[in-house]
Amino acid sequence: MAAALQRLDGTREDGVLEVVEEIISQLLGCEEYALFAVEEDGRRLLPVAAMGLSLERFQALMVPQGIVGQVARHGVAYLLGRTSSIGASPHELGMTACIPLVARRQVHGVLALFRMLPQKRGLNDEDLELLDLLSERGVPALAVRPRNVIIPSTPVASAPLAGELVGVRTVYLEPGGLVAAARPTEVTTILGSCVAVCLWDEQLRMGGVNHFLLPSVLEGQQPSGRHGESAIPMLLKELERLGSQRQHLRAKVFGGAHMAGPPPPGAKPGLGQRNAEVARRLLEGLGIPILAEDLGGSAGRKLRFRTDDGTALIKMLGKG
Repeated sequence: MAAALQRLDGTREDGVLEVVEEIISQLLGCEEYALFAVEEDGRRLLPVAAMGLSLERFQALMVPQGIVGQVARHGVAYLLGRTSSIGASPHELGMTACIPLVARRQVHGVLALFRMLPQKRGLNDEDLELLDLLSERGVPALAVRPRNVIIPSTPVASAPLAGELVGVRTVYLEPGGLVAAARPTEVTTILGSCVAVCLWDEQLRMGGVNHFLLPSVLEGQQPSGRHGESAIPMLLKELERLGSQRQHLRAKVFGGAHMAGPPPPGAKPGLGQRNAEVARRLLEGLGIPILAEDLGGSAGRKLRFRTDDGTALIKMLGKG
């Protein structure tokens, strides 16, 4: 909580949205959400950011009705299991929370949260504190509009969006996912303690990237893209399916931050460090050289990776 508050208060206005998105995905553990700016006293919603929602559902949420409309007009948060869902619209099924972004007693935005990470068992007290923080300090995130909202589960438009590179697909990679592409693709993701392994085939000029949250499978869990020990072999398998040979692959590794601030001397390795270590260990075992890495620290990162030329760009979140 303290780290999130520090990040929000210490970030310039044009970087607040990235911090808000990181809090949603990394600290709250939400995989599907939509953020809207509110105008005309709650009668109009403008898109600001989204992740994981289908285009149909996202467009339905833009109509200020149901829970979203009530929050936009009255500024009273909805929390699953704690407040009434009377009046909810069909497309709001599965909503975990909907909070207003408020400044000077006026509602400026609405954040709707849907699917959470599987290990989440509802909203705990720390989650509620983070939601209160976003409600009270999140308004500057709305200042970046207009912007293109990338919804990962929708088909790519045949014509490029404004600002999109012609002939290059753009994808937002959510936690636990991976992208392997033979066609030119720019992949964007937000990393905290998570790690992204980027693999590039220098012969075929194609590549892919994953985004894992945990180094290994915990007891009672099934191996998935959320775990480094399975996410890295999964990415390799997808690239080999597209024709890559292991000896032609090169790696770049990013993330692994200690989000609670620098660890004290002698402390056990944190989650971010353990994620980084499993990436290095597995890549070494596979014989895939690491050409570049940016790991550790106490700040999140925004990664942009091009699958066709292996270019990786990192922006530290919370920096100017």
